[in-house]
Amino acid sequence: MFSTSFQPRCQECGADLDGRVSPFCLLCGGLFCARHLVMANSIATCHGCENERKRRETEGVIDDAQFQRIVALLRADLPATVVDGDAIIRQEAARLRLFARSADAYDDEVAEQVQQRLHDEFIDTTWPACPEHPNHPLWISGGWWRCRSSGTAVAPLGQLTRGRRPTP
Repeated sequence: MFSTSFQPRCQECGADLDGRVSPFCLLCGGLFCARHLVMANSIATCHGCENERKRRETEGVIDDAQFQRIVALLRADLPATVVDGDAIIRQEAARLRLFARSADAYDDEVAEQVQQRLHDEFIDTTWPACPEHPNHPLWISGGWWRCRSSGTAVAPLGQLTRGRRPTP
């Protein structure tokens, strides 16, 4: 059996990287130390990609209003008991904003990714819980939280409330 040691190093200065912190630039994928990463909305980019990130944020299909809107809608849907919920929402909204090709699909994509992180990180594995079948979550589709089992549209994004069943 072969064994090799690998110590990741910053592409900019060669410093050893701490394996407990994600040292990747989201845009170029390079490894960098904290001194050579720029954090904005919990998204890391290297100094070389900072202008590209800003360009995507200002010229991309998702403007500041839509970014703020989805953050507010998901904040309204996420229970206050979820630890780091706001950070997860902002990070996923900011990350997907950089790569969005369609403003129409953005809201559902952000909701899906926030939900996926809550499930994958075992923060809340049934969020948002289906009111008909509390052992499984609702899923987002077309801006509505829906039960996949019954097909029921439970609530539009941003309006999850207990016992309320609006119709689309």
